[in-house]
Amino acid sequence: MAADPASRELENLRATWRALGTHDPLWAILSRPDKRGGRWNAEEFFAAGEKEIAATEAFFQRLGRPRDHRLALDFGCGVGRLSRALASRYAEVVGVDISPSMLEQARVLNAHLTNVRFIENATPRLPFAEASVDLVYSVITLHHMPRALQRAYVGEFLRVLAPLGLAAFQIAGGYSGDWRGVLYRMLPNRVLAPLRRRVHATGAVAEMHTFEESEVTAIAAAAGRSILYAVDVDSAGRGFRGRMLFVG
Repeated sequence: MAADPASRELENLRATWRALGTHDPLWAILSRPDKRGGRWNAEEFFAAGEKEIAATEAFFQRLGRPRDHRLALDFGCGVGRLSRALASRYAEVVGVDISPSMLEQARVLNAHLTNVRFIENATPRLPFAEASVDLVYSVITLHHMPRALQRAYVGEFLRVLAPLGLAAFQIAGGYSGDWRGVLYRMLPNRVLAPLRRRVHATGAVAEMHTFEESEVTAIAAAAGRSILYAVDVDSAGRGFRGRMLFVG
């Protein structure tokens, strides 16, 4: 029997990120041109994660969420850059990723943290009970997934979110108005992928997919939630309109 579309898409994602995690995992996560080829210093890399979480906490405090700090979920955790930063703020942190090679690195690099664990998940459903997670955090992850998977995971974020918890996640809400945005809007990933492989000199490249904020609004409303705050961010990269959404 042929695999359903979601299973095929997840397997494609898994293969891509397994390859990226094997080749140059830190650069695959934070793709600065000067860090390509294993040039990321691990201490500097994890310091960037601490800086990001410290800055994002200002929004958390403004919103008064999450109320409790028992369990945080780092979705698309990679090698645990943000899981490590969350570990000093939550009793337990679980990093979830689709890539076994990324998770292998995460466990080695964060072996000293006793309240962090890493889980491989290659299904559209998260391995958590309803209303059990105080913070769901996810950046530079959803925009690499086809729209249907983004929709499924946003629904899962809200299913597992505690009543006074907070889901903070980044999407590519659309395209920028410059020539890059016009190009990406016109050309499908199957055309862009060979170009990206050539530019990055790698056999595997991540796709980019948009997901409108209005869709998140609808999913949140269906779950009895709402977007509490939203802010523009540059983490989707040039050519895209990145948005960080705080849903509770």
